Amino acid sequence: GVDYEKIADKITAETGKKLQAEKKLYLIGTGGQMMNDIQMMAMSFNYYQEVDVDTARKLLMYAVNEYLRAINNNTEVRPYLHEYPFTAKNIEITIFLYKPDRRELPLEKICWVDCMNGTFSYYNRLDTYNPIYRETYDEALQKISIVQQGSK
Repeated sequence: GVDYEKIADKITAETGKKLQAEKKLYLIGTGGQMMNDIQMMAMSFNYYQEVDVDTARKLLMYAVNEYLRAINNNTEVRPYLHEYPFTAKNIEITIFLYKPDRRELPLEKICWVDCMNGTFSYYNRLDTYNPIYRETYDEALQKISIVQQGSK
């Protein structure tokens, strides 16, 4: 049969290139859950800039939406997706944050953000088990669109 893992890897690699060019997100890891079909696809990135929650949210949302668009627009992979369209629940994105000189940020600064099971979480190194903030994809989307409406 078709090697759908190869198709998935190609989508991931292309999205990685695009996100590096557009947002300076550097792809450091990929993964997924594939048994008889593709249940989940994952990417992780390094980002060399200090961010607050608002900026982190926009960055994560951009990465999530780019990945989803790439997956859902690919007709070749579609028959192998566990469900179509893929949503934020079907992908995992993690962004690790560092200083521009690549050193670790201060403990209280956001050091990584992720989207898992459709939830955005923001962490610092004071407590790596409990996020300082957590919201659903839809809540994050709403906050971003309110901000964008306000700035027009």
